[in-house]
Amino acid sequence: MTQRVLRACALATSDSAHMARRMHELGAREVMTFPFGLDALPAEPQHKQPWLFFSNRGLEPLYRPERVLALFAEVARQRPAARLVLANDGSCLATLRAQAAELGLAERIDFIGRVDAAAQSQHYAAAQWYLSQPASDSTSVSVLEAMAHGCIPLLSDLPANRELVRDGDNGLIVGDVGAIDLAALERLLGRAAQVASSNRDWVAQHALFAPAVAKFVDRLREIDRA
Repeated sequence: MTQRVLRACALATSDSAHMARRMHELGAREVMTFPFGLDALPAEPQHKQPWLFFSNRGLEPLYRPERVLALFAEVARQRPAARLVLANDGSCLATLRAQAAELGLAERIDFIGRVDAAAQSQHYAAAQWYLSQPASDSTSVSVLEAMAHGCIPLLSDLPANRELVRDGDNGLIVGDVGAIDLAALERLLGRAAQVASSNRDWVAQHALFAPAVAKFVDRLREIDRA
């Protein structure tokens, strides 16, 4: 069914280059690639907390929140100032609370549940680091939001994530959470302002929704006139 739909479409859209390649393999003709990004770039953050981590993916198995806690635990073991704010809700919540207690981190992890857009922006603005460790994903709007707020992303090793993060340069791709490279985090922290500027610039150029949709509409009109 997917192949039939893609082959029938004059124009399709994708939110990552990896997904666009798969669509072409399934028979898609023309594919425009742009993320379902932000409406506008947020204000530049002023007061990042160096060892504050934020995560807001769903607390469901797909997003592997247990990896977020395990990754944070490795950092917290060597960085006493490290704290984690874990937003959102889901079926894994009780297990995660138990995991935090078992790791001795209950006092350093804040489970804040679902938050509105304004509160979420405040957490992005305060946190230096953003954690996202799903098992499967394309271009995540949450990661784009974090980058736009100047966070340094620590992401799972997925093709779409590697389109956003140059490992060790503007973030970190994390394979084994038990072997997180603390020296790499320190190097990124030492360049935090540069990383934030680079990530915000990328979002401004590639991940604002309105200009991308305008180009898409223009292309539809060209196809209609042809």
